[in-house]
Amino acid sequence: MESPLPRQTLSRRSVLRLGKGRRFAALLLLLAAGCHRSVGPVLEARYRVGLGADSMSLSPDGRHLAVACRRSNDVWVLGLPSGALESRIDTLPQPRAVLFHPDGASFYVAEGLSTVAQIRLSDRRVARQFRPRWRVTRLAWEPGSARIFAGHLGVPLLGIYRLKDMHLENSVTMGGEVVDLGFSGQQAWVLTRDADGLEQLALRDMERKAAALAGPDPRSLCLDGPRAWVACHGRAATAPDLALPTEALSPEAQTPLSGTAVASPTEDALAVGDAADDQGDLSPAAQTQDPRFDGGGVALFRLKALQRVDYLAVPGGPVAVLAGPSGRELAVACEDGKLRLLDIEARRVDAELDLGGHPSAMLAIPGGRLLIALSNVKTVLRVRLPAPW
Repeated sequence: MESPLPRQTLSRRSVLRLGKGRRFAALLLLLAAGCHRSVGPVLEARYRVGLGADSMSLSPDGRHLAVACRRSNDVWVLGLPSGALESRIDTLPQPRAVLFHPDGASFYVAEGLSTVAQIRLSDRRVARQFRPRWRVTRLAWEPGSARIFAGHLGVPLLGIYRLKDMHLENSVTMGGEVVDLGFSGQQAWVLTRDADGLEQLALRDMERKAAALAGPDPRSLCLDGPRAWVACHGRAATAPDLALPTEALSPEAQTPLSGTAVASPTEDALAVGDAADDQGDLSPAAQTQDPRFDGGGVALFRLKALQRVDYLAVPGGPVAVLAGPSGRELAVACEDGKLRLLDIEARRVDAELDLGGHPSAMLAIPGGRLLIALSNVKTVLRVRLPAPW
């Protein structure tokens, strides 16, 4: 019996040179390959949420999605995979960050001038309420130390809080306002605005070890084993071609924002979100030409040396990035309303999907080729990604 041909060697020309028996088998393989060819991302479902959806968190068991909506002043809790509304919980003005408790029975929401509330899913009531000194804009759970890490509005500080009572145990001065962070081993990787940097923090002693330039206006971080991807939105008058590679800088080389000792947030700070949402009236065509997108792209870092080794230009103002499991693809949500799939090796956009509005966040659903994208037009979108995701 003849052995089957390797699939990657098949082509129509090579099939014609085969014997009759093997030709039939090869044609079947080609047909199967054509049937499974990827056609791009597919929008499977839209879930309705409140106005100005800005942050979301997936429960540890993957059954619930909490979405903070800063214009409708509430948190929507959706059941997955159906997307059915399970709870709609009013908050103080403009909730800007949400995070599920590790036990999945409650979630934290940062709201108002400077408040973090812990809300139980069982009765939708506030179990505890905390008042950090600075307004929280980003929450992340670090399982090794059982601590909550937080970024704060307009302040170059990373706050480390105790889980049980949100007691501030430590604060670390960073190169700018913290916009995203991730954890691997004994290290925290902190993305900072204004300094446009990715910074390394040792969890053992909470000291900054190194910093590197990311790109213009970094928005989100995706850890991918020994690598990290950073979505950089871009800004006016920024050159698209960035010098590579960049050397790791000492933490002192990145000057923190001036005035680390700031007053408590005021009502003026609450107006910032309204101004950002007012920009949502731009048409997609106008957004694509917006000079704020100049130099936008995705930066690739080698984490061991904290060195930026590549920068892939992406149009439309990248705001969120997810890496595919094969290491060859990226999903990038952009402010112009498009989800773009990138082939890393070919350095090109292979497919696009119109999400609408201004996407602000993405997360992957474990166990499948699904992602959830968040848009400011009262919509959460469930997207199925093509193979080889």
